[in-house]
Amino acid sequence: MRGRLYIDGIDVFLTYGVYVVQGGWNSLLAYPPLKTVTSNDWQEEDGIEADLSAPVLNTRDVTLKFAISGADSRYGDFLTLLGDRAYHEFRCEEVGRSFRLRLVSHSSLETAPLLGFLSVKFADDFPMFGYTYAPPVDTGIPPSDAYTIDGVPFSEYGVRVLQGSLSEVLKGGAAKQALLRNIPTLSGAVYDSGANVTYKTKDVKLTCLLRADDTDTMWRNYYALLHDLVQPDERLLGVAEIEQEFACYYKSCSVSDFDASGRVWLQFTLTLTFTGSYRIDEDDMVLASEDGIIIFTEDDENAIDVRPNRFAYPTMRLDNIRLTAAGMIRLNN
Repeated sequence: MRGRLYIDGIDVFLTYGVYVVQGGWNSLLAYPPLKTVTSNDWQEEDGIEADLSAPVLNTRDVTLKFAISGADSRYGDFLTLLGDRAYHEFRCEEVGRSFRLRLVSHSSLETAPLLGFLSVKFADDFPMFGYTYAPPVDTGIPPSDAYTIDGVPFSEYGVRVLQGSLSEVLKGGAAKQALLRNIPTLSGAVYDSGANVTYKTKDVKLTCLLRADDTDTMWRNYYALLHDLVQPDERLLGVAEIEQEFACYYKSCSVSDFDASGRVWLQFTLTLTFTGSYRIDEDDMVLASEDGIIIFTEDDENAIDVRPNRFAYPTMRLDNIRLTAAGMIRLNN
């Protein structure tokens, strides 16, 4: 456990008998959230008109989870160290970076004769302090254009978007409320039945996995992605499965898993706010018999899409059948 965490140059395990437990770094690794975005919300339009001319990152809360090593611990002295001034320098060797953190609170404490657990909440008031942009480098993961940001695949950052994210994109949102009159002396309410239905913004969570050979590469690609997400103006999230792009902006992030014992594994969730229309275009044409019965493939689950020229990128043509770059079979007109 020695040599993993230094606070103000002090090895906290050798000096105080405390160390960060497995999973205890997750909060520290998450991106800072974006500060609240000013916007106009027009009733007659889906989403909002967001002012993203100069988006900036907010301070963030960081909770570190420590184990207290029984008889060898100096728990009281450790808390004294944390409280002797506002800011402390944390050098996290396992994570591969340094942070300047401010103590907020001792969140929880569980004690036993030989082992205890302590959660301490800090604030990081210096998001991406001293960061200089460096473009992402190849991490060896297979390229994929399943998800893109402003046309750049997530795989360019060494990131794969995981299962479950498409459901987040496809889920519906809440409708904006038109004129509603609820008169106290009358039963029910009177709603503007002639108003068109428009939708509020919705938050979409993309579950992502970043792989890298070492923590230096991880931080380079991880920060390059955040740098590109918080540039001025809206981002465009492209989803190849439904061939649509959605206007959005980065909102927040959480980390669920981090492992640097071998090849670095970082699993995190990006929350994006969709600002414009997120209605799904449903113009599928599938193969059917003359009496209108849809013809399915042998797995009895997938129908055959017969829309011509749906894909703009190159495809393989085999007589009257073509295999698309997305791995789907299409019939040519």
